[in-house]
Parts: sequence; C-alpha cells; structure tokens
Amino acid sequence: MNALRTIEAELRQLGYASEAIIRDYCFADVLSAKGEPRRVELAAFTQLPESYRSAAFGIVVDEREEALLEHRALGAPILFSIGQQDVGVWRVGAQGAPRLIERVQLGALHELFQRNADRWRPQAVHRAKSLGQAQTAYQLDFVDLGLIPAIEHEVEAKLDRLLRQVVEELMAGLSSETEEAVFRTTFRLLAAKILLDREHPAACEWQAASVVDVLKGIEVYYGLGRYASAPLRGVPKRSAERAWRTLLKAISFRNISSDSLAFVYENTLVTKDTRKRFGTHSTPRQVAEYVVNRLDLSTFDLDRLTIFEPFTGAGSFLVAALRHMRDLLPEGLSGEQRHAFLVPRIRGAEIDAFACEVATLSLILADYPNANGWTIANEDLFRPAALTQQIGAARIVLCNPPWVDFELEERISYPEMAAKSFSKPMAVLRTVLEAGPEGIGFVVPQGFLRQQQYSQLRQMIADRYSRVELTSLPDRVFQRAGFEAAVLIASERRSVVEDSAVRLVSTVVSDRDRADFLATGKITTERRRTKAVRSGDLWIGELDELWAVVERLPRLGGNADVYRGLKWWKQRDGVAQSPRKGFAPGVFRPADSLAQFSLRNSVFLDLRPETAMVPGPLTRAWDQPKVLTNVARLSRGPWRLAAAADRSGLVASQAFFGIWPTTDELPLEALAAILNGPLANAFVTERASNQHLTNELMKQLPIPKRPLDRVVEAVKRFRAVRETVDAQTLKLPGSDEYLNRLLIDIDAEVLRAYDLPPRLERRLLEFFRGHERERRIDTPFKGWLPEDFTAYVPLHEYYGPLVEKNRGAWALETFTPAPEGEVELLKRYLH
Repeated sequence: MNALRTIEAELRQLGYASEAIIRDYCFADVLSAKGEPRRVELAAFTQLPESYRSAAFGIVVDEREEALLEHRALGAPILFSIGQQDVGVWRVGAQGAPRLIERVQLGALHELFQRNADRWRPQAVHRAKSLGQAQTAYQLDFVDLGLIPAIEHEVEAKLDRLLRQVVEELMAGLSSETEEAVFRTTFRLLAAKILLDREHPAACEWQAASVVDVLKGIEVYYGLGRYASAPLRGVPKRSAERAWRTLLKAISFRNISSDSLAFVYENTLVTKDTRKRFGTHSTPRQVAEYVVNRLDLSTFDLDRLTIFEPFTGAGSFLVAALRHMRDLLPEGLSGEQRHAFLVPRIRGAEIDAFACEVATLSLILADYPNANGWTIANEDLFRPAALTQQIGAARIVLCNPPWVDFELEERISYPEMAAKSFSKPMAVLRTVLEAGPEGIGFVVPQGFLRQQQYSQLRQMIADRYSRVELTSLPDRVFQRAGFEAAVLIASERRSVVEDSAVRLVSTVVSDRDRADFLATGKITTERRRTKAVRSGDLWIGELDELWAVVERLPRLGGNADVYRGLKWWKQRDGVAQSPRKGFAPGVFRPADSLAQFSLRNSVFLDLRPETAMVPGPLTRAWDQPKVLTNVARLSRGPWRLAAAADRSGLVASQAFFGIWPTTDELPLEALAAILNGPLANAFVTERASNQHLTNELMKQLPIPKRPLDRVVEAVKRFRAVRETVDAQTLKLPGSDEYLNRLLIDIDAEVLRAYDLPPRLERRLLEFFRGHERERRIDTPFKGWLPEDFTAYVPLHEYYGPLVEKNRGAWALETFTPAPEGEVELLKRYLH
C-alpha cells in the first residue's frame, strides 16, 4: 500500500525508531472477554519494549465501528484507517467507539504530519501517556487518560487469573514446602512466554520444546542460575509441562507492559508467610510512578545520578526509575548503549532471594530486549552498617520499608538499628538521612505527617533539604496491606545542615479519589508554603488557619474526663444478649448502637474483674451521666464522630469513649452537640494519624468559651420533635425536612458559641461539602448552605430572622422596573 509506506516514512521523520515501527503487529484484545487475537497493518511505539503503554499509532484498513472498537486494546491514542482515496484519523478512548478527528486525501498525508508534528513526536505522545493527570501541562487533547487504566485493569485481571491457574496446576498433589519452587517455576515460565510472544530469537524454538529445555533457555539467557538450583526441584515434570501448555494457549503477552509483573508478584506469587516474615507490601505501580515523577529526575545531574532501592520487593520503584531515566537519555543511543548507561546507576537490595529474582526479571523485561546485568543484592539490611554500605554514593534513595516494629529477638540481633527506633520504617529513614543522598522518596506511616513521636525525624529532613513534599494517601491503596500510608519526597539537599526556609508541599488523595489516583495519579488537593520549620512541622493542613485561631480556646481535657471502655481477654465473651450474673446493660459496637444524639440496641457487658484484660475501665463512673462516642472513625470522609448523652448508667466496651464533664458549664447535651458538630469532626479528621482516635487527641479538642445555653435548648427541641416523630405509626410529611432544620440549628448554635471569624467558619463548612450522606444521624442530613451562596455569613445568621426576611425577589418588588417608554427615552439620551 502506498499510503502505508507514506505513513511509515512520515513516522520515521517524526523520530520514531525503525525497530519501534512494526508491520503486521498482532496483539491480544484484553478488553474482550476471551482476549481474542487482533492485528493491525502497522503499529508505532514511542519506545521499546512495545506495549500498550508505548503504543502511539495503529493502522487499519477496516473503519467499521465494530472493527475500530476491536483495536482499542492496542493502547494507541490514534488509529489511521486507510481507504481507497483517503485516510481517516481516529481518536481512541476508553469509552465508546473511536471518534473521527479528520479525513485527508492520500496526497495530503505529508501536510497532515507536518501540521501535527510537534504533538505526534514520540517524546510528546510518550510524555502525555506517561504523566497523564500528574502533570496536566503535558496533556494532549487526542490522548484519553482513561484508556491505559482500562487496558491495565483487564490485563492484570486476566494475568492474575491465568497465573493462579498455573500455580494450581503446578501445586497439584504437592505440599506447601514446595511452594517457593512452584512460584519460581511459574515466573520463569511467564518470562519465557513473554519472550516467545515478542518473537525474540532466543525463544524461536520454545513453542515445540519440552518444558525442561524452555527453563534451561531462560536460565541461560537471563543468567538466573545464581538464584537457585534447577527450578523443577520438587515440581513434577508432568505438572510443569501441563502448566507450560496452559500458558502457550493463553492470550498473547506481546503487548503487555512489564509493570504487570509487580502486580503479579504481589497478588499471586507472594505468600502470606513471606509477608509476615519480612513485612512486605509491594508498592503499587502508580505510587512508584508518582514518587519518581514528583522527584523530577530532570533536575539532577544525569551523568552522576545513581538510584538505590533498599527492601526492593518486586522492584516497582526501580522499574519506574528505569523508565524515567531512559526518557532523559539523548536521542540516537542504541538499546545496548542505554542498557550500558543505566545498569550501573540503578540497583537494589532485598533479604528475600525470590524477591531479588522477581525484581531482576522486572528490570530485564522493562529493558527488553537487553539481557541481564542488574544488581539486586540479596542481603539483610538490618545487619550493622549494611544499609549504610549499600546506600554508598547513591544520589537518590527510593524505599517502601517493612512496616513492622522490631520484635524482642530482633532488637537483640540488630541493636544498632533498633537503637535508632523500635519502628523499622523510622530506623531505616533515619539511616538514609544520615547517609545524606541528594533526594529521597519514602512510603511512611500516615502518622508521620503530624504525630509528635516523629517530630525529630521531620526536623532532620527540614534541616537537610530545601524542598519537602508530603502526600496523604487513603487506605486500600496497597493491594494487600490495610494501612493508611503517606509519601515523603525530599530534594535539593543543603550543603550544610541549617535552619532556614523550606519549600513545603502538602498533597491529599481523598478516599473518593483513590481509584483515580491508582489509575492516573490524580490528586485531590495540593497546598504550598515556604517557611522556616520549627519542631518538625512539615504538614500544611487544610484548616491550619482555623486551628491557629481556636488555639486560645479551652480544651476538652480541662473540662471533662475521657476514658476508653471495657476490654476483655476474649472480646466476644464480654457481651451477652440477655441478663447474666456479673453483667450490666451497655453498648458493645458503635456500628449498631450509636448515632448522633442516639443510643440503641443495648446488650449486657461483663463486669467481672477476672475476665477483664485491663482493670481500669471497671472503676469508671459508668452509673453517672456521661457522653459516649466512638473510638474508631465512622467514615473515611470528614464525618468521623457520633456522640450521645447517657443518663441511664450504660456501660461501654473499648470501642467507645466515655466522657464525664467535670464542670457544670459543660452540660451533657452541649457536649454531645460539640462532638457531633463540624469543628470537632474536622479536628479529629485533620489530627488523627490512623483509623482509631486516642484519649489524648480527644482531650485536645477545643471547646467554646461562651455559655452553651442556646446549644442545650436547640438539642432539646431536636430531641423532642424526633421522639414525637418516632412515636408516630406513619411518618408525617415534611418531618425529615423539619428535623434536618433543627439539626442545622444545633450546629449553628455550636458555631455561634465558638465565635469564629465568618470567613473561617465558611471554610470549615466547605470542608464537609459532598460528604453529607456520611454523617451518622438518624434523620437525613442535606448540608448547611447552597453551593452558590458565596457570602461570608455565619450559619446562625443565615438561618436567622434577618436573612430569612430578605430572601426572594424583594429588590424587584421594592424597585419596580421603569416603564418601557421611559427606558427607550433614556437609551436615546445616553446614545
């Protein structure tokens, strides 16, 4: 086809390498249920190895809608359809059929490429696909940021199911003792399948070869013999043959990105025992990409740049670093030259020998078709000086350390590291800071953002680096780890340790943006400030200005006693549904017994001293008036608390705080209203470091100075109406709306008592916008203010008589429009 040759020539003129332009390219349609094979006349990639991540253009001859849809899984943002007289240019997106951008005559192809040269160059397309949401300045209108995540999701799902089947076939009839050999064999077979599907010369005979020959071929090609003896040790040859045939019949891996290997490692090939022994939790691809992207390797001296990842795991950070460093290399270098440049500059260390192998394979496949040479040291980094020696002269250290504390035996075995901190992540971070790299990227516990116990480490960072970025991540970001994490990025190392201004960046990824972050790197908010850091205060909170204003107010701990509830050796044995000797009425779980201003579903709790794990809670004044509130957050959003007054003498489990006012100036109704209100919920949202609140945090809650009589009256009105509504057999029309208004009145009176500046009160209320349904209240809560109301008016004034009286079109009623005749005369006069 003349058009095909013309397009190929134009792509070369744009800078696409000859080996990255592939005729008759076949790939699996992973977006279809069965992953059927598809084919394009030609595919152009921004870089090798070819995959949906680097696909830039595809050329087809069939422009029927269903035919174009079948080629979305190629990953190319643009498809060319060649007709008899013209060529169609189609934009490919994640949803719906490709959209026709324009149609040009065959003779106008040169002009088409000239006109789009800057946008279609491999560097521009690759940057737009890689950076996506993280740097929208590079976004191109023809690149759909949802396409790659859609493909990736299906690839990883299909690959995970396939490898689970392979592992199951290999494990048939074997004990768990052979599990590691099975996983090692699985990964070698996966590597062989990828080489075979990519038509590598070393794999040309593997289609018909025995599994033993295939495994030997992989051993030789990648130099894997140093990891273990024959991978079939303990695995029957018949099982291995069956597993290899299963892989051969599976979808083609040719177009699959190497990033999927880390996903497979975490979800399929890492055992629970391995995680428990080493505290491993593989770094999701997007987290690794986010950290490396925000570090911005282009600001470092590339010739001197070296990157080290301790506790490498599956090597997610190293693969991301490899990709970013390769993009910075000069154009025109051969694959061998790039490989020779990168190998000595990217390395890691890991105690788990199998993880070393997986990380090495990930780097090999990301650097396809080059062979081995990567260094992942198999070493225990907690040994004396081991981590410092491995860091050596590394300019950047990227790390997702084990998330466990040193156990007693480990403190004896590793006294030097344990002396720095009982927390392994903090001991590792301190060691890295002492080594003084030019930049660091760390996954840390979320408590690191603000907890006092980490303030010294935070100050060390501020003293050593001029730019520090902290990112708060929601839970469920890490596939197999249920913790809330944060990301620390520091760069621009100071020549001397000094106390000077730091450029701070605080970024938040909310729970509702979690999926988008994992797909495209999208963040929720970002705040920046430059200041001299004192006491390790690196985090910029959304409501910091508000907390500075309320700093002068009294604290809950000075006006009430705050205690946790009862705890037993066996929690389930501490509760009964009917009366028993030694038990008393109480509440066990907030999920089914607590809402704002409401307690229900009481049970019977064990008060016998011999069953209590801690005796203290038994001595509390449970028979006295108090307020009960939850210990664990009630939502991932800002509505974290629900509180209710109790005068009936209920006992509470450890899932509750019992709060007893120590002054008559803090009535129970007012205390419950404060805890249920926006300020208290925002306070614990911004200050809590994990899912559970602490006594000390609750004691630090600011409370109003002003009298609380209005608050008490508002609570009583709300309670009286709700009791009346609850007593009705049929729900009265408008009752929910009336109760919602009374609830707003309570919030308004609480905020009036705090006496906040109107601008800060409005900022506090906006903190909750979009989270109305998360409020744990029996009546539907619909929010406080309309979104289009922009004036800084206190809530109690907005719902007060003055504003109420002036709602509506009173201005038009007061100032009636002039008659049309007068308007016409006025127009003539003005003109």
